[in-house]
Amino acid sequence: MINSDMKKLLEYVEQNLDEDFSLNDLATNCNFSPYYCSVVFHKFFGETMKSYVQKRRLVCAANELKNTNNRIVDIAIKYGYSSQEAFSRAFSLMFGVSPKRFRQNPKPLATYQKNSHPPIKNKENAAMKNETIKNVQNQIKRDFPFKTLHILSGLSMLDFFRKNHLIHENEVYVPFNEAMCWGETAEKIFSKDFIEKRVCSLKSTIEEYKKIVMEPLSPLFDEKFDIIVLWFGDDMFCQMNLVTILAFLEQIHFKGDVLFCMAEEQTDTMLPDAFEIDIENYEEIYKTILCYRKKCDIKLIPVTYQAMNLYLTYREENSDIKRYIKNNFSKDNLIKELLSLFPQYGLGDLQYEWMIEEIKR
Repeated sequence: MINSDMKKLLEYVEQNLDEDFSLNDLATNCNFSPYYCSVVFHKFFGETMKSYVQKRRLVCAANELKNTNNRIVDIAIKYGYSSQEAFSRAFSLMFGVSPKRFRQNPKPLATYQKNSHPPIKNKENAAMKNETIKNVQNQIKRDFPFKTLHILSGLSMLDFFRKNHLIHENEVYVPFNEAMCWGETAEKIFSKDFIEKRVCSLKSTIEEYKKIVMEPLSPLFDEKFDIIVLWFGDDMFCQMNLVTILAFLEQIHFKGDVLFCMAEEQTDTMLPDAFEIDIENYEEIYKTILCYRKKCDIKLIPVTYQAMNLYLTYREENSDIKRYIKNNFSKDNLIKELLSLFPQYGLGDLQYEWMIEEIKR
């Protein structure tokens, strides 16, 4: 878990993102040595303070591009860039789109932030989230009054919808119970080869896989829908699942509209709008990223671009997750800490257990 020293460092960083500060400044203000601050960032976050601060500044800059009319050059200078060109290069590298194009057509992106305080879960915040989901659904129903299928990011999200009375009458809701960010896959989604590879990767059986993954999706296979609404999170786990569903819709030549409603997992909130997605090229995107494990040159929405970069690196020997596991093998609550410290990956208990086993071997 994030201890008091880490909280101090993170809070100072957050309060000074639009200021020019160094590792020495961070250390002085938090009453630590520069060496200790450096060690904390490397040990617990798997990256330097400079790298983390740059990512946080770019996320803040993206929010300003979306929500203000401030000039791009002024935003660039505010967040520490010497020129608009340098800012544009860094922004494109992180989000896969230029600042100018993002401002013209803002698409969902993931908030990169280590949380010194976990999201507050109380009745008021839960009510706000439920209200946002209801508003989004009402907007969809008003603008797309057709036969609708909702595909949700797993059974837990479906249970949340049921518990909070968010299921619309006469509309179909199904979960996608997968973990496409882990293991092998096949080009033809839901084919015999695909199922066999997924079963092997997930250490399951064909019977279990069909019951857990395939059967809940039967309306997608058996019925015709005019609209498909995808409710997925902004973490790597959810985004790789999202890419898989979008690729499958292209493979079956789905002709209706596809909408994406994004949950911000780190803040436990929902974006207030549904985004229309063109499924063209998603089969190629899926094959490139998930089958061949290569970086995709096709334009992606920022949140998927971020997830792709996480997916292609998280199992490398020097990834932030593997670094943390190697430094903390002896801890009894290691998996709990991994879940808390690396929410941007969205990995679950099983994936972390398997990673720990791999590293021990």
